[in-house]
Amino acid sequence: MSRVAFSHFDDADDQRSSRLRDGSTVTVRRCIAADEPALRAFLQALSLKARRLRFFTGAVDIATAAHLTAATGPDRLGLLALDERGEIVGHALCIELDPSRAEVAVEVADRLHGQGLGTLLVVQLAVLAERHGISRFVAEVLADNDEMLDVFRDGFDAQVAWREGVEAVEFPTSAWRLARERYPEVVRAP
Repeated sequence: MSRVAFSHFDDADDQRSSRLRDGSTVTVRRCIAADEPALRAFLQALSLKARRLRFFTGAVDIATAAHLTAATGPDRLGLLALDERGEIVGHALCIELDPSRAEVAVEVADRLHGQGLGTLLVVQLAVLAERHGISRFVAEVLADNDEMLDVFRDGFDAQVAWREGVEAVEFPTSAWRLARERYPEVVRAP
């Protein structure tokens, strides 16, 4: 594995504010290791159902999950969405699997489901990944996680196949352009 896709990421890259469907505003920026305590609070505040859908168990060790999601390195890129008060309301992460593919994962505050934040985070992550040579995103999603599957299918025309007890999702990072066309009220041009 190359492990260099994100090693030259500029911290100032693509920090921007966006308006969600409900009219609220979020600012999306790169996640850094110092965000771990705030990520822990965000993950703790997720409903049991949301934690199960994201981590495949409701009994996830929140401290460990926060540490892993806040971790930085040349093979990973995380984004945070912050509300008007500066509190984390969403997180997206991609981890390089090989020089052209990365696994993507997203979590959104329960109160903002259906407001376009998941799509916005995947779009911004895909833009950055594409700039750094990643051409495909993959994900494993529980079959009953309809909202996340809808984000991937409806926004990015993802291919979804049942494999080993989960829905295996794959789509090109370039599909962010498609999501922008389909959801212009949430996704602006980078």
